[in-house]
Amino acid sequence: MLLNFLSQISWQVQITTDTFMIQVINRALNILELVSRERERDYSLGEIAKSLNLNASTCANIVKTLLNRGYLEQQEKKQGYKLGPQAYYLTGNYSNREELMRISVAPMQQLRDKLNETCILAILKENIRITLHKELSTHELQVVSNGEEKNAYLTATGRIVLACLKNDERMRFIQRYGLPGAMWPEVQNENDLLDELDKIKKKQLAIHFDGAYIVGVGSPIYKNDEVVAAIGIYLPEVRFTYKVQEQIFLEISNTAQLISNKMEKIL
Repeated sequence: MLLNFLSQISWQVQITTDTFMIQVINRALNILELVSRERERDYSLGEIAKSLNLNASTCANIVKTLLNRGYLEQQEKKQGYKLGPQAYYLTGNYSNREELMRISVAPMQQLRDKLNETCILAILKENIRITLHKELSTHELQVVSNGEEKNAYLTATGRIVLACLKNDERMRFIQRYGLPGAMWPEVQNENDLLDELDKIKKKQLAIHFDGAYIVGVGSPIYKNDEVVAAIGIYLPEVRFTYKVQEQIFLEISNTAQLISNKMEKIL
């Protein structure tokens, strides 16, 4: 009898827990759907709670979780909320991934043919550089990735995307993932990092020398004045002569601008 009673109690608790969790998930999704209706404006906590008929305390707890996970963002304390970067990452980092690929492949192939060096298309997801597409050179000595994605600090494409983020997005990245440490020897503190990122943003080019005698050059791709991806060129240091550098900087910048112009035309 006792075992049957305890079994019934356990079953009822499980049902109650499952129902509660489903309810919380539905409320979180409702909040995201509400905030996504007008993505450029801020929604106050009170407005969210009233619009969705939520208890203020319950709403605050869910919003806090979404904020901590990056699905919502808040410009400053006591200001309203809007969709955060993680909400956009789920759909391909601020742009439709298929559209980005469709627009980028042909210009990348032209860039590869002009330079005969490995060319990649990359985005930033959380603190990781993700390669979406790659065009290989025909050199016997060429850069071929082992397929592993890398920390943003360790790549030219990751650094250029990070550098070209808006200032508040940069700071959230640094607060969440910390300083690069040994991944960026020139950076000893937060001010050093911000200075380096500002230099990269001003040039609209990032250059990274890794420990395997490989050089990466990255240039940003924009849509509606927001960086959404990057084009990268990777080659052995031995071929990165002064004359080649000038050609790479020119061609990669032109290609990134061409793709950015096409991205602007996508609704």
